[in-house]
Amino acid sequence: MRPVLPLFLAGLTACSDTVLTTIDIEDSAVTEIEGATLLETLVGDLGFESFVSMNLVESEELQNQGVAPGDIKDARLVSFELEAMSPEDGDLSFIQEMSILVSAPELPEVVLASGPSFPEGEPLVVFDVEDVDLTDYIVSESLTLSTDVTGSRPEQTTVVEARFKVEVGVTVQGVKNNR
Repeated sequence: MRPVLPLFLAGLTACSDTVLTTIDIEDSAVTEIEGATLLETLVGDLGFESFVSMNLVESEELQNQGVAPGDIKDARLVSFELEAMSPEDGDLSFIQEMSILVSAPELPEVVLASGPSFPEGEPLVVFDVEDVDLTDYIVSESLTLSTDVTGSRPEQTTVVEARFKVEVGVTVQGVKNNR
């Protein structure tokens, strides 16, 4: 049985571009949406600066595993949700439609997730996530995330948290780099 193990390991190394393991990256961002005034009622960009400027390649989860950009073979957003954190009885019904988009130089802008509905009285909305491979976006020179939102500003200033999870598939070489 012992000769089989070295052959198996050699086969894995020879196929170093296959995904060996998946690393989950979870993060969140918080923004405060000012309550409406008489002159200002439409919602613009929600302003998740820390979410919009994230750099997944430099995330702690990947750095701790010794993963370099060339080791990433698949990356997908698997969950995205928004929650009204305050006021205590706040909800997201001031939003009519919302999508999360990604773009990068020389790559098309694509929708990653969209809110199915924003019911009154519901503080949490779980978005529908598209099956988009983010690898080329993540390893490009710059990645831009943006929100496309329609709706009205809330009656009261509302603190909203966005939470997301990205699964990153890493090659054998990436795992070997950590050893």
